[in-house]
Amino acid sequence: MLKRAYSSPGAVSVALALITHQVFRRYETYSWFIHGCLLFGPPTLVATFVSDTADTTRSLLQGFFRALPIHLITLSISVILYRLSPLHPLAGYPGPLSRKVSMLVPAYLSLSGRKCQYSQALHKQYGDVVRTGPNELSIIDTAAMQHLWNLPRGPMNVGISLSDKLVPLMGIQDPAEHARRRRPWNRGMSQAAVKEYEHVFADRVHLLVRRLEEQPGKADLAKWIEYLTYDFMCDMAFGGGSELLRDGDKESVFAVMEHGLMVAGALMLVPWLGVYMGYIPGAAKALATLHQTGTRFVLERLERGSTTRDLFHYLNNEDLPDTPPPPRQHLVDDGILAVVAGSDTVSSTATSLIYCLITHPDAYADLKVEVDKYYHPGDDPCNPRHYQDMHYLNAVINETLRIFHPAAAGGQRRVPWDSEPVVAGPYVIPPGTIVMMPQYTIHRDARYFSYPDDFWPERWLIASGDLRLEDARMPPGKSKLARGEFVHNDAAFIPFGHGPIHCVGKALGVLEMRMLTCALVHKFHFQAPQGWDAGTYQEQIKEYVTVTRPPLPVVIKPRW
Repeated sequence: MLKRAYSSPGAVSVALALITHQVFRRYETYSWFIHGCLLFGPPTLVATFVSDTADTTRSLLQGFFRALPIHLITLSISVILYRLSPLHPLAGYPGPLSRKVSMLVPAYLSLSGRKCQYSQALHKQYGDVVRTGPNELSIIDTAAMQHLWNLPRGPMNVGISLSDKLVPLMGIQDPAEHARRRRPWNRGMSQAAVKEYEHVFADRVHLLVRRLEEQPGKADLAKWIEYLTYDFMCDMAFGGGSELLRDGDKESVFAVMEHGLMVAGALMLVPWLGVYMGYIPGAAKALATLHQTGTRFVLERLERGSTTRDLFHYLNNEDLPDTPPPPRQHLVDDGILAVVAGSDTVSSTATSLIYCLITHPDAYADLKVEVDKYYHPGDDPCNPRHYQDMHYLNAVINETLRIFHPAAAGGQRRVPWDSEPVVAGPYVIPPGTIVMMPQYTIHRDARYFSYPDDFWPERWLIASGDLRLEDARMPPGKSKLARGEFVHNDAAFIPFGHGPIHCVGKALGVLEMRMLTCALVHKFHFQAPQGWDAGTYQEQIKEYVTVTRPPLPVVIKPRW
């Protein structure tokens, strides 16, 4: 009787493919073994029941290869039709057809480094909520966002580890496990710990100033700032290991980082592909090289032991003698995170800040006045005692973060599969839905900020009450705003994220920005070289995981 039931292997293959689709849809997994079982198990099952016992092996193979295309084609059609059908939980949200079907297209487009611009264009076309993937929404409505920050992290960082077994801190979706793994980071980025790092960064900034004084009038400031932040990252995280300010980039550190981040940016959109590539030698060479860099720093630090209270003093539980160290792979994952987040984000923001100053001479002049007020010739601008009172400095930093966010694609959250739908303002978000909140688009929305595309530090002083709107200088070419026309929504300014998985390095990053900016403005006057097209800087910025920026040629003139 069972044999008769399988007398139509095509129909059975179709039925099993439809069942497989439901398993895929409900139980998300990145295991290649489970994927293999679901893709090739049903055709094998069909072949087993229709095979001729007289020639078992040959009959099995023939049955398998007849059933396999039926299974795969039916599965693909079922997936596509379901994702496009009104039965899909996100069917009511608008978005481009290709995004509803698969994330492969946006992953490919991300290699151009323009995914922030793509996201902005989609929101201009479709509105505040856009379906940007089969199970993904992008939201720029601040009223809805307030209900989403406390959700668990989404899956985008799973694939960048190139493994389904070793999930890095940034890829952990379970809130309790994430909180446990983050505790050493919280200790290593506490107020007391950041105080320990102050003099380390100050020493590096002093070295940068000396190196810039040696330059023959013109330099690529972006390169020197990269050297500074990378050297400091190694000092702060690993107790040393890099001397780019002294020796230059002989090992092409930043080329390796950029290529690795380019691959990572694509794999964040299709995490399962990252897991697969991890099993294929050389398939993700650029990202694997970035992993090796982080691994090398960690192993050297562990072999050397603790000589200072660096970040790994806390990550390795050296501050808790009665607590065993974490698994080595956890430390390696943390090392990779430190390499990227500890240097690339600050160098990107600092370079863009100087770009904004040299292209906005009035703002540059005002910042010089404030720096000179607190730090006279001969004073050390790396002493942070005045930073909190320097309102224009902080306004310039905030405005740079608003326009040139170093990770502008935005944070990702996910409604748990086993939860109720989340009501976020007027929107109902079903279980299993991934939610993106793109900083680039939000920070440049005219509903949240007046003159959103303009560099206008005064907006922060007006919003805080330190400057009257009537007395404020407007952006170049813009007309005066009446009191009721000024728009500033603090809820739309999210440079460090919100909720339990916000950026743990916020305090250190702000300190670095303040100290570096003060030192450069205090010691030097920068201007664009003659004939340089300032517009090319913004055009050449690429966003992968973090922003990679083009060279910033400047003419350097010491002030004292």
